[in-house]
Amino acid sequence: MDRLSAKIFQQGYLPNSISKEENIMYKVLVVEDMDITREDIMALIDWKQYDFELLPGARNGKIGLEYARKFHPDIVITDIKMPIMTGLTMIEEIMEQDKHIKYILLTAYEEFEYAKKALTLGIHSFILKYEINREILLAELRKCQEELTMQEEIENVTIRHKLEKLLKGDIKTIYVEEKFFNWIGRSVLLDIWRWKTWTEFGEENLRDVLKEELREYRFEFLKIEAQEYIVFLRIPETHSEAERHQYLRGFIIAFQYTCEKILESCTAIAIGGYVNCNRDIGECRQQALEYLSRRIFFRGNCILDRDSVMQNPVAPEIMEEKYNNIQKSIRDNQFLTAKKNIRELFENEIANARNVDLLKKTVVKLSYFLREKGYAINLEEFDTYLESISMNILTDTIYHTEERFEYLLDILHEYIEQKYSRKVRETINYLRKHYMENVGLNEAADFLDITPIYLSHLFKKETGLTFSAYITKLRMEKAIELLRRGDLKIYEISEIVGYQTVQYFSKVFKKETGKSPKEFV
Repeated sequence: MDRLSAKIFQQGYLPNSISKEENIMYKVLVVEDMDITREDIMALIDWKQYDFELLPGARNGKIGLEYARKFHPDIVITDIKMPIMTGLTMIEEIMEQDKHIKYILLTAYEEFEYAKKALTLGIHSFILKYEINREILLAELRKCQEELTMQEEIENVTIRHKLEKLLKGDIKTIYVEEKFFNWIGRSVLLDIWRWKTWTEFGEENLRDVLKEELREYRFEFLKIEAQEYIVFLRIPETHSEAERHQYLRGFIIAFQYTCEKILESCTAIAIGGYVNCNRDIGECRQQALEYLSRRIFFRGNCILDRDSVMQNPVAPEIMEEKYNNIQKSIRDNQFLTAKKNIRELFENEIANARNVDLLKKTVVKLSYFLREKGYAINLEEFDTYLESISMNILTDTIYHTEERFEYLLDILHEYIEQKYSRKVRETINYLRKHYMENVGLNEAADFLDITPIYLSHLFKKETGLTFSAYITKLRMEKAIELLRRGDLKIYEISEIVGYQTVQYFSKVFKKETGKSPKEFV
């Protein structure tokens, strides 16, 4: 088990894996204001040889505190007297958030009074600064290492660990009388998926923050995987069924709001059902996993239960018509139309059907159309991109899958554009710089020093679009990008992409995308 998992376990999380065979690398932070002393200590031993990972050194307690919060060390070697922030003040600050860290204090003869205060903090490891050598340092590190190992061994045999193994399917049976929660009565099992894979917020603090923010509820919070959590929420027995439902929904909404606030991430929450006794846990977990697998059909915060994941049939002839339209637009180099049709297909039929088999069939069909076009223009590396889409369709949302296909259409578009004549390429470059202005065929022809009639004929012949249709295409692509960004009002986007009135912009946008700007947002 790595050191972060150990700290997560200490805070109420569950470790991702436990192995007695692996070599544990303990993180060591050295905090010393004298550069020479700090560098000497850091160079005193071969840290990796003795299963230690040496972190960047800190020259005072303030920096040491920042590094402790950033790197989560297991052992801190620190001077006591330092400018800006003393070693003891730093230790007190760290202990408020992390109790598991072991400390080795560097002391001088005249610092005995400080050392006595350190004893009150539970620190018993001291080294005289001017007598430190390799053997003395290793002896103190080994003591810290033994204490950390013993602490982990105690933690890994707790009931919470058994619960984690049960939830992961590592064990199939448990004693009925084992007590997992600090309450009596039934609970609801919730399986939670965090969309964002990475966050600056320290994972080891998440449980405590959730407990504080949602203190009116009684629940247990367990980390299962990097993005997956399990919550057992106690349901008050005195509530009616309607009140219980309202209570559960209130907790879920509050939980999702808190995650957005502290993790900057939306969550999908699957309701696994009531846990009346320990035997129910496995069944509720499997039910929640089934619902959670349908998260790919939703975006943002969502609640997944029997009703919300119910499949809706789509007439086969409707799907075939849409497939045919997409294939035709790709063959005819009408990539904007293809993107529009793919977007409508995913956001309407696929999203409403919530059918994994239909999604897989659609991905196979679209991949064939794109591979066919790629081979036609000798763009063989398309296979690699398409394999990536197929591999991720059951983990990515359908909206991410849609964006991946749109990205491939952009690659096709750019590759084909390279085959245009010099005049058409210059026209395209000119339009990309000036599409937001009141630019027309005459202005572009003057810039290129050719006649408008010749430019119009040449442009349509090579691109398959009229001059004005291409300008609209560029404007819509930029408008979609800005709408997805979400930080501008619709009238502001209208002005940015070159429309004088938001009403006309909305009309054109609806015609080109099938949705109004407001619906698209």
